[in-house]
Amino acid sequence: MTEPARVLHARLHLLDRQVVRESDDRLLCKVDDLEMRPGDRPYVTAILSGPLALGPRLGGLPGWLMTETDRLFRREERPGPYRIEMSLVTEIGSAVRVAGHRQDLALERWLTRNVVGRIPGAAGTEEQDDPESGARDAPEKALRVRERGEDRPDAMRLGGLLGRTVRGPSGEAAGDTVDVRLVQDGPLLAGVHHAFRAAGLLIARRRAGRLFGYERGPGLWGPSLLGALVRRMHGEIRYAEWDQIESLDDEEVRLGVPWERLRSTADL
Repeated sequence: MTEPARVLHARLHLLDRQVVRESDDRLLCKVDDLEMRPGDRPYVTAILSGPLALGPRLGGLPGWLMTETDRLFRREERPGPYRIEMSLVTEIGSAVRVAGHRQDLALERWLTRNVVGRIPGAAGTEEQDDPESGARDAPEKALRVRERGEDRPDAMRLGGLLGRTVRGPSGEAAGDTVDVRLVQDGPLLAGVHHAFRAAGLLIARRRAGRLFGYERGPGLWGPSLLGALVRRMHGEIRYAEWDQIESLDDEEVRLGVPWERLRSTADL
């Protein structure tokens, strides 16, 4: 009997979680955004971290300041965020656990060289200062958190799907996107496990901060006091399957079906 694919909600279960190394529980970074392969069945390919991942997701003046400040101190011509392949993720719970080895942590080397190494009397090890040191002998699945010159041309960011205005088939305002539902039935990543596919969007009539899970699943709106607060803040919340979405652009989501035909979050 085939087990059902695992289901997560990106904002509730992944974004802003701590990322730790499985071998020694060392904190590596946070999940500031997720890289996705676009298409008819978009799926998550990597964890993105750092100011160049979080800044664009935050948006507005704070996000712009965070992004531009980080670019000011980077040496690359077109710097990008730090990146961890999803094939290295071994567990997703209260934290995201990844497999890997110390010698491949480019982020640690960068901090040692550019921050710790500039403190009088402090010096990094030869292994930390040399990006290739030890990498040749590392196992095939060694963790690689690396600086990239630029984003992949065939990729999109999941954070860009959040906070978009949603319109119905006739152009009427329906609400705003507040979360992305992910189902682990996508392509096999590096022969390790299946990717998380974007299955649909949670849409709220009013956008008022983030949701915390009380508005979805069999325990919908419970406890009653929290349910009343969620309803007052966000209004009605419904779920649009990916094939019910007619189009996506940088600012809006256009539905292919009326609001009334979308599923209730009680079914999630």
